[in-house]
Amino acid sequence: MKKFSISDIECLTGIKAHTIRVWEQRYNLIIPKRTDTNIRYYDDCDLKKFLNISLLLDSGMRISEVAKMSENDISNQINKLADCEINGCSCTIGSMCNAMLTLDEAIFEETMETSIQSMGMERTMLEVVYPFLHKIGMMWQAGTINPAHEHFITHLIKQKLITAISKIETPNPELAKKYMLFLPEGEAHELSLLFANYLIKSRGHHVLYLGANLPYEDLFQVASYYDPDYAITFLITDTVFGDVNIMVTKLLENLPKWPLAVSGHLALNSAITPQDRLTVIKNVPELIDFINNNAEVQRLYFTC
Repeated sequence: MKKFSISDIECLTGIKAHTIRVWEQRYNLIIPKRTDTNIRYYDDCDLKKFLNISLLLDSGMRISEVAKMSENDISNQINKLADCEINGCSCTIGSMCNAMLTLDEAIFEETMETSIQSMGMERTMLEVVYPFLHKIGMMWQAGTINPAHEHFITHLIKQKLITAISKIETPNPELAKKYMLFLPEGEAHELSLLFANYLIKSRGHHVLYLGANLPYEDLFQVASYYDPDYAITFLITDTVFGDVNIMVTKLLENLPKWPLAVSGHLALNSAITPQDRLTVIKNVPELIDFINNNAEVQRLYFTC
């Protein structure tokens, strides 16, 4: 059993610590545990209840109504939310968090599918999935979830992206640009690369998708055959690459004729030295601009 301070609960649920104390006094909603030195803490079950309460409030219920509900009533109401039209992204994110913590694939699938039907895949990724992943990061730091939770959720999101990509029509070869997407040797976090694949294909361009962990020596051979207009990669894992500038230089050396765009946590948090044919994409909106404005992007490349 994990222990959470009231500050942890505030960070993970968005419910202010002062509000939690008021609820405890007024509604006897959740009774905190106490250490031997009388310091309050909450456990996993308390966290799940707070997340569910936050979700119900986001759906339009009042705290006075929620306080009268039994645990079963709260659970049933949460399940009903997945069947309803999405009522705000925070509601959707809360439902996803609940599904992740309980490892409930059916609820997660239903929640995400409802969002996709309502908002489309692109907006769902931008307004729901990425904020949800940020929340997962907070939960990871707090010790709320373990690798199994992350793998479970990431796999389901990947499946949705792959399904959406498979439904995109083949682009017009006369109008389409050619993109080569890959993750360098040692990098396995593929979710952002898959979304880039979706964004590019949905805008009518060709994609050669090479996936994760591509050996450096294969880059030149594949690029020589495919001759892409752009190569795109993501650098995520801190412990893999060492000096990022050395790694980026190595990529450019293996792509001697082709523009390279890099993004991801590691690229953004490292002081990457400007190089010819290199651009750094800071976030998803910049990636979308990159795809939408190919001609203008050429002028944004670093020059020596």
